[in-house]
Amino acid sequence: MERCYKIIVSLLVLTYLLVPINQVLAMDVPQDGQDQGVPAVQAKSTTQQKREVISITSDELLLLSKLVAGEARGESYEGQVAVAAVVINRVRDSRFPNSIRDVIYQENAFSVVNDGSINMQPTDSAYKAAQEALYGNDPTNNAIYFWNPDIATCQWIRTLDPYMRIGNHVFAK
Repeated sequence: MERCYKIIVSLLVLTYLLVPINQVLAMDVPQDGQDQGVPAVQAKSTTQQKREVISITSDELLLLSKLVAGEARGESYEGQVAVAAVVINRVRDSRFPNSIRDVIYQENAFSVVNDGSINMQPTDSAYKAAQEALYGNDPTNNAIYFWNPDIATCQWIRTLDPYMRIGNHVFAK
């Protein structure tokens, strides 16, 4: 009986020691000969993640989510992503400033800046929508303008030709 006990304990110890060794042996080794300190399995999953379409700071992401919370208040989640996408599309368009802050605070660009509601805390949904747009989801297909035709007071915006509608907003290029 004592011998069986020793064998079982030995097998358990070997199993415990071999599992980490097997994990190490299963790792991909970089071909260039440099030890990067990160298993290749982790590196592969990182490269498969989506990348930001523009590089912004955490403060800019917060500002974008505040804009979404104000401008897309009461809209569906898709409508919130669409509003965030328009801001990002403007940053990428040479006709507009090249930062989130400058696009949002461009004179008379967004009603929430004019009425002060840009300072409200963003909802969780608005923050997620801003992140989703930042990572490439654009339900507007590159729109750079949006407005609610039922309440818009700007006559200039009515000269644009909207090509789609999401909730209460129409979108134009």
